[in-house]
Amino acid sequence: MRRKLFFLLEKLEISRSERIAVSSLFAILLMLSGFKAFYQPSVAIDHEYYAELEELFLERSKAVERENQQILARYEPVNQAELPAAQTAISEPDTVIERNEKERPADDRSNKININSATSAELQELPGIGPAYAQRIIDWREENGRFTSMDQLLEIRGIGERRLEVIKPLITL
Repeated sequence: MRRKLFFLLEKLEISRSERIAVSSLFAILLMLSGFKAFYQPSVAIDHEYYAELEELFLERSKAVERENQQILARYEPVNQAELPAAQTAISEPDTVIERNEKERPADDRSNKININSATSAELQELPGIGPAYAQRIIDWREENGRFTSMDQLLEIRGIGERRLEVIKPLITL
């Protein structure tokens, strides 16, 4: 066996000083791993300090959880059982535009809004028209002059056939 090892080292062309260095490093590695296996360091742990930290952590975690629940409660749908009977009788509208139109009182529908002279706030009273659409209507009016036809509202980005049909009875030129 020794002879085979000797010839192997001769084939690798490892010098005597290199063999001694590798052997020494291997011996040190064995000693350190043996030392690590039998030595258990004693760690001084202050359990009271960690108990205080854990209590503080749990307290803050509960506070964060409460905040998250409050935020999520804003976005949860209302249960149908909690709504009054009058509101549950209304069928669900297909779109926001239809919902806004159904919620608008009948007396508001009789007062038509003149789109050639309406302010942004007045335009926003129309169902489905928010600040962005109101500003686009005003901008179009400033660039192109007065509206001569209600169908010219279709030239405004975002106002389509359906939205126009909803607001047509509520506007005048």
